Amino acid sequence: MYQKIKSFLFNFFHFNKQERNGVFILFIILAILFTVKSLLPFFINNDAKLIMRDNDSLTQINAFDTLVNEKQFLNKKENKSYSEKDLFVFNPNTISSEEALKLGFSKKLAATLLNFRNKGGKFFKPEDLKKLYGLSPKLFHTLESYILIPNNRKEFKKDSANYKSFPKKTFTKTSVELNSADSLSIVYLKGIGPSFTKRIIKYRTMLGGFHNMNQLKEVYGMTDSLFLCLSSQVQIDKTKLTPIPINVIDLNSLRKHPYFNFQTAQAIINFRFKHGKLTEKDIIDLGIFNSEKLSVILPYLSY
Repeated sequence: MYQKIKSFLFNFFHFNKQERNGVFILFIILAILFTVKSLLPFFINNDAKLIMRDNDSLTQINAFDTLVNEKQFLNKKENKSYSEKDLFVFNPNTISSEEALKLGFSKKLAATLLNFRNKGGKFFKPEDLKKLYGLSPKLFHTLESYILIPNNRKEFKKDSANYKSFPKKTFTKTSVELNSADSLSIVYLKGIGPSFTKRIIKYRTMLGGFHNMNQLKEVYGMTDSLFLCLSSQVQIDKTKLTPIPINVIDLNSLRKHPYFNFQTAQAIINFRFKHGKLTEKDIIDLGIFNSEKLSVILPYLSY
């Protein structure tokens, strides 16, 4: 019995010469694989660090973008803050309480305005609004260029949307500088009413000013005939542009400009993280804008 078991175990665990050679080769292969695995990190270390750095940069950008969006949402919800892009041309003699709230008035201040009017009070020029109790100098400064009051002292019909009660326009040959003009200067230009005045001022704010007369064609609703009529009445001072600090502006602010979108803004931010400050040549070499788009964007950029 013992001999049978011994014979069975010997036959089961015994390797012939061919099997021993196979085992030896297997050990050599395993040793090579283990060595390659141990040395591989030293060969790809630099590439791995670069990839990690790029991923960290993108993570920081996305995290910052998310933080800005959350902060803006909280400010709007809790502090009832408002953006200048949401402002519109208004007449304080006809504006409703709801419209006043949209312009940044508090409920108490809107009630004060209506109470003042109900008692027979009138505003005859934009500066009269300063007399409204509770109106801060900061809010007045923000709203000043949007205040539009007809040039007479007659009763005004409450039609703040269309201002059908406007007196007949008197046109002058004086040319208006478009980047510094207030709403009252623009609305009395030939062919321009309150609606277009609001659109022009809003688009001017979004752009940071006009540097080319043809940019007026980008204003919503602008027709060729209206453009020809308007362009002969205005002039543009390029020194009054609000520059875009391209090397410090954040992603969220940059993509809100009419000439940028998320992809182009992201490309610029990524370039800054990898290569540092941009120059005009870098903007051109990025290849994200065609020559026509570059001609309108470059005048706004400061480095």
